[in-house]
Amino acid sequence: MKRGATFVSYSQSLLWIALLMAVVVCVAIIVELVFVDFIHGNPHRTKANALLRMLYTPPILAIVAIVGSFLVFTLPQCFQAIVADVLVRRFGRRSQFGILLALPLTAALAWYCYDYLTPTDFNLAINLPEDWTPYQHGLTLSRYLTMLKVQTPITMFSLLYCDAAIRQASQKSVILAALVLAVVVGVIWGHLLANGQYQFL
Repeated sequence: MKRGATFVSYSQSLLWIALLMAVVVCVAIIVELVFVDFIHGNPHRTKANALLRMLYTPPILAIVAIVGSFLVFTLPQCFQAIVADVLVRRFGRRSQFGILLALPLTAALAWYCYDYLTPTDFNLAINLPEDWTPYQHGLTLSRYLTMLKVQTPITMFSLLYCDAAIRQASQKSVILAALVLAVVVGVIWGHLLANGQYQFL
C-alpha cells in the first residue's frame, strides 16, 4: 500500500459524504413538496409555485448541506483516517475494521463539531423574544444517540471505501450502495417532514 493512501481515501470519502448529504436533503425537499402540494393538496400554494420551489430550493439547500457536512465531519474523518492508518500499518488491512471500536468517540467528536462549528444559536425573528429560548450547548444522551445514528453509516461508508482502495478494488459498488441509502433516507425524511406540515394546511 502506498504511503498516505489511507488519508487520500478518507479525504475522497469525505467529498462523497458531503455530496450524499446533499442528495438526502434534495430528495427530502422534493418528496415533502410532492406529498404536501400534489398528493395532500396544499390550499396555500399553487402547483406552479410548488414546481418552482422544487427547482430552486434543493440546489440552495444542497450547498448548505455540503458546507455543513465539511464543518461537522472533517475533524471526525481526520481522526478516523489517523486511527485507520496506524492500524493498517501495524496489523494489516483487516485491522482497520477496528475503527468501529472508536465509533462512540467519533460520534462525540462529530457532535461537538456540529454543536460549536455550525450556527445553532440564532433567532429567525419569527418568534417573539419572550418565546425564544437560547440554544444550550452540550452533549445529552438524546443528542449523542442522534449523532451516533448519523455517524455510523458515515463511518461504515468511509471504512468500506478505504478498504476497497487498499485492496485496489472498484469503489463504485460502495458509492452506489451509499447513493441508494441516501435516496431511501431522503424519501423517509421527506415523508416525515410532510406529515409535520399537514397540521398547518
